Amino acid sequence: MNDTTPIEALNVDVSTSMVAIVTLVTVIVFGLATLARPSRATITWGAAFALGMLGTYLWIGGFQLESPVLKAGASGLMVCFEPIVWLGLRMHLGKRTVWWPVVAFAALAPLALALTAGTPAFQVSFRVVFLTAGVFAALIATELFRMDRSVRDITLPLALASCAFVVVALVGVVAALVDGTLSSTEQLDVLRGVNGVGTVLSSTCAAFTIVLLVRTGGPATGPSDAGEDRARRRLLKAQAQNDLLWSVLDVRLDDEADLRAATTAAGFALIADRFHDDVDDALPVSADAERVADGRSVILIRGSAEAVEHHIRAVLGRISAIDPQSSGTGIRVSASVGWADVTSIGYDYDALVAAASRAAVSAREDGGDRWSRAAAAERASDGARSGPATLEP
Repeated sequence: MNDTTPIEALNVDVSTSMVAIVTLVTVIVFGLATLARPSRATITWGAAFALGMLGTYLWIGGFQLESPVLKAGASGLMVCFEPIVWLGLRMHLGKRTVWWPVVAFAALAPLALALTAGTPAFQVSFRVVFLTAGVFAALIATELFRMDRSVRDITLPLALASCAFVVVALVGVVAALVDGTLSSTEQLDVLRGVNGVGTVLSSTCAAFTIVLLVRTGGPATGPSDAGEDRARRRLLKAQAQNDLLWSVLDVRLDDEADLRAATTAAGFALIADRFHDDVDDALPVSADAERVADGRSVILIRGSAEAVEHHIRAVLGRISAIDPQSSGTGIRVSASVGWADVTSIGYDYDALVAAASRAAVSAREDGGDRWSRAAAAERASDGARSGPATLEP
């Protein structure tokens, strides 16, 4: 006679499904994001999924071994997924990374739950940990909704899953305060069950969003730390040697929003990749080109005014040329270039990037497919000196 109750059989099936789905999405993120496009963001996201998978395994193991401590610690590891995903998202967007709350939560949440397992304090500690994870989920949703509307279809799965996490966390706290029909133990059982199902949903939605952001979206909106540090060191050395031949160029794809709207996400990714390839190919070997967004590249280059102008024209001409071998959309693209040199702006890298950025915006407002020099754009009284790609300035 089979003594297994229907509920026990159902629990086994749910547990097996959790392990299978969480393992699958972890492999997908590692294979299509972390290993395919290694960066600080994708490595951080890979760590989040690995930690979530470990927590799921331990959580299932805790139920099989009937170990409250193991189940509690595993629950803490599982909710650490939210803050680490938020940290990776900040890195992907090029925003300032705030490490200490993520590290503190990842260290304290599993420890607090494991130490209070089996005691009355566990009920409070679990709700506090879950609510804190909900705060990070709210931060994820906020960052995603602030992103460009053109990628809203990509970010929506994770944004909605994060909003659902916030709602569940708030409902759990409110229920604990006002609902007297269920005991504390029953409320915790319900909340932990929802946490298990939520782990499957959150990890699946996060995997879709992350992989699509990495594969079809550009990197962050700012230069990488390594690229910035290298540029700063070169400019400091140039200042020490009184070398006045250094410039920063800001190359921006014209009509980026229109291009995104006219093509699919994958099609625009091909346009963006070709844009950056054209920039790299048209520049001398000594120039440092940093891809800071899908349609933007910041370049540190050394050369006389005539040499830099020659390279700018080469970049613009190469970008606007239609590749006959391309199997893409056949859309002709163009770019605008902002130019800031140390003679006019100084050796401060941030000031040079800001000046070049303003000049690039000015060139785009003048019709695009041209360049604008920061010294002219910021000293209008001295007379503007800007030029299109095909005409003499």
